[in-house]
Amino acid sequence: MFTAQSHCEVGTIPQIHSRLLQEGFHVSEYALRIWVKQGLLPAVFTGNRALISYANAVRVLTGEPVPQAQ
Repeated sequence: MFTAQSHCEVGTIPQIHSRLLQEGFHVSEYALRIWVKQGLLPAVFTGNRALISYANAVRVLTGEPVPQAQ
């Protein structure tokens, strides 16, 4: 069922950052950007925009292994 409050699973860093804050994770956009740059958080780039997975961001924050693209 689709509701107006549903969240996307993949989004830009600001979108995922906003959702993380709503879910109670205290992390900065800067940290997300650094993790993408270091390769800790996989991203797909469209131009200069990085798209990241909410689930992968949570995995990084909780110390779980993040699946890497083959």
